[in-house]
Amino acid sequence: MFDIGISIIFFIKALLLGIATIVAIPKEQYRKLLIYSIFLGGFIDLIIIVVFDHLNLLKYLNMGPFSLYGRFTFWTPIAWMFAVMIFLYFLPVRKIFFYPYIVIWAIFGIFLGSILENFGLYRFDKPILFFTFLLWFFFAAIAYTYLEKIELKSNIIKE
Repeated sequence: MFDIGISIIFFIKALLLGIATIVAIPKEQYRKLLIYSIFLGGFIDLIIIVVFDHLNLLKYLNMGPFSLYGRFTFWTPIAWMFAVMIFLYFLPVRKIFFYPYIVIWAIFGIFLGSILENFGLYRFDKPILFFTFLLWFFFAAIAYTYLEKIELKSNIIKE
């Protein structure tokens, strides 16, 4: 049998974020946000992991049986997919709240990374990752609002 040990924390993180999406996001919006978050969350997380691992700016440790290619854990992109779903669902429309919201989520990313680091699961460069989170969440927010505007215009034209 597999020795899961401390690596179960990666699964617990993904599970808790997944439960949070089910609790917080209405069923009629869940599918749409899931599709956006696969690309703006999970896929972007994979890109960041590959690039930062190659540059030695982050390193996953003690991944146990959840390790993929010895580089990252299977559960990390899934957890960030769920996190981005929550991020997009609560994304404010008013600019006075829009930018601080993005900064708060970048800080959340650093806090989450610090918790994993304290468990001995992760090592990363905090300032670089903070600015990466800022860019990531800013890009996700802009892409989402842009795509939503396009969808709204196409729905108006259809009617």
